[in-house]
Amino acid sequence: MEPADRGVHCRRSAVQRHADRAREEKRKAKFKRRPGGWGWAGAFRSMLFTGLLLGACASAAWGSGAEEAAPLQPLIDDTPAGGTLVLVSDRAYAGPAVIDKTLAIRSDGEALVINHSDKPALSLQADGIRLQDLFVKDGQIDPKKPAILVQSDHNRLERLRIETQAGGIYLREAHDNAILNSRIEGARGGASEAYSRRGNGIDLMNANRNRIEGNTLVHVHDGVYVESSNETRVQGNHAVDSRYGYHFMFSGKPELRNNTGSGNVTGGMIMGVEGAVVEGNRFDKQNENVNSQGILLFDVRRSMIGHNRVEGNRVGIYMENATENALTDNEIVRNFIGMQMIRSHANTLRNSAFVANVNQAQSVDSQDNVLEGNYWDDFQGLDTDGDGFSEMTYEIDPFFLQLTKDTDAYQVFFQAPGLPFLAQMFRADTTNWLKDRRPLLASSFVPDGHVDEDGRILMLFAGAALLLSTLFIIYRWGYRRS
Repeated sequence: MEPADRGVHCRRSAVQRHADRAREEKRKAKFKRRPGGWGWAGAFRSMLFTGLLLGACASAAWGSGAEEAAPLQPLIDDTPAGGTLVLVSDRAYAGPAVIDKTLAIRSDGEALVINHSDKPALSLQADGIRLQDLFVKDGQIDPKKPAILVQSDHNRLERLRIETQAGGIYLREAHDNAILNSRIEGARGGASEAYSRRGNGIDLMNANRNRIEGNTLVHVHDGVYVESSNETRVQGNHAVDSRYGYHFMFSGKPELRNNTGSGNVTGGMIMGVEGAVVEGNRFDKQNENVNSQGILLFDVRRSMIGHNRVEGNRVGIYMENATENALTDNEIVRNFIGMQMIRSHANTLRNSAFVANVNQAQSVDSQDNVLEGNYWDDFQGLDTDGDGFSEMTYEIDPFFLQLTKDTDAYQVFFQAPGLPFLAQMFRADTTNWLKDRRPLLASSFVPDGHVDEDGRILMLFAGAALLLSTLFIIYRWGYRRS
């Protein structure tokens, strides 16, 4: 090859190499962090697109499942009275359906019942019906309408799961029924959904002697609502993120035992009731609303409130127009106000523990109440005879409650440093003050998080190990490198 030709060839090779590099850089540029590329923005858009695609697929699958659901009513009609209808767990069934004869409906796992109508998914109109292991997905949005309506007696509803924007299980003039071990979840908007747009979890009206046990109630209006229904037993349930966890109105001899409630406006609301038993319940963290209480007793008479624990609430126990009630062995712990009495008379409060409340108790316009043998952790008394009780009384000053009764704005001065001074200045006749005449000086109360001796030893070893690890790290990467 001539020298001139070699020069041309070299120049062409250089040009070719430059073109190859340009193409390679252009190819790599596609994967750089730029709009539409595979950088963070591109990855985010890809994830968003994938999520929307999956949501659309899920929606399509749900719609397909609804379309393919087998109508439930013909299956019920074909089942003889006294028989059992077994639903398959891997397929869907479509409501609404009316059960007007005695039979059992259960699943071999958890059958899905879908309801897109404005009627209850299931209506029970005959006595002795049994529902078990069903998942009811109800599409109603009217809080007054239930997913399951019970209008008959002696039925048993067990291990049900209900999701609805409307109501859960409503009993109307239905007696001697049992609702057991079920879960009712409402308000698709979660805790932010307005209470007025939620239905009640379990709602009783003119329904007597019913048992509601072992249920979980989430994001509903009231977890359990009982009105004009006598001898209702509510036991071992859990209510969360609702208005009232348990709400009784104008009902005789209700029982509220061993239930829990957390994050509601009020844990247990008892109103216009006589002969109630409120025992062994635990209500905590009812404190997000200005009207939050652990237990609220309004116009309650001759009832027993015992062995309950109210903790971390705005007001632990609130009593108004309550008379002749016995409160015993309760634990009132870490509330803003431990107990509040308004126009409440002839009640007794015994053997209870008031621990770590910002304000132990308040009382106004309340006479003839007997407080005896309670433990107040902010009180230092004098025990001269060694019986464990103080000969000095524990007095509850109503100054702040009277101060704010007519002027709500004064509540901003709660626990202000000058309030005790003002209370002493305006100290008047203490005859009608709420007083514990025989306060207990030591209590068997054990706070949560109590650590026994084995636990203390374990914590000691853990602390020692953490200290040695810290010293080793300082020596290895600090002292030696310096």
